Amino acid sequence: MILAINKEPITCFLDIEKTCQELDQSIGSDGVLNMTIFRQGKEIDLVVGTDVRDGNGTTRMVNWCGCIIQDPHSAVRALGFLPEEGHGVYVARWCHGSPVHRYGLYALQWIIEINGQPTTDLETFIKVVKGLEDGEFVRVRTVHLNGKPRVLTLKQDLHYWPTWELSFEPETATWRRKIIKALQSARA
Repeated sequence: MILAINKEPITCFLDIEKTCQELDQSIGSDGVLNMTIFRQGKEIDLVVGTDVRDGNGTTRMVNWCGCIIQDPHSAVRALGFLPEEGHGVYVARWCHGSPVHRYGLYALQWIIEINGQPTTDLETFIKVVKGLEDGEFVRVRTVHLNGKPRVLTLKQDLHYWPTWELSFEPETATWRRKIIKALQSARA
């Protein structure tokens, strides 16, 4: 139970919201709150870091070789499940029968390198995979949610599994699909 934040009593969630908004608006803020909580029969003082969220969740993803890749979503980051390298794109899902399924690249892991090139974020990942050709064998370095590293090789199939991006446009509240790389016959 939250008793106080920065020595100010908390009586409802609105008090927490107001304190966080004040923290966002203060100049030179270190982004932490001094909280007093009640846990297991004792008052405990904690220093809690904050993180600004827009509430939109995932607004951009890439489908590459049959897996859904995105920047790590907030729940994964909040639980502290990030690779030691401090970067990577997150494999959120995969499709049955796809190259990633065939070669064993499954969800709940980060792709941190493609052919030795770091994939620090989604934009870098897109730049790296744009340079890959159909039928090319690709070396993928991953780190699983449990921290276990792995390297695997898969064969890209742009005919049946083109690379495309899905992004949300908040101005129009619509999702847009854009082909990143495909064979000419697959674009039709």
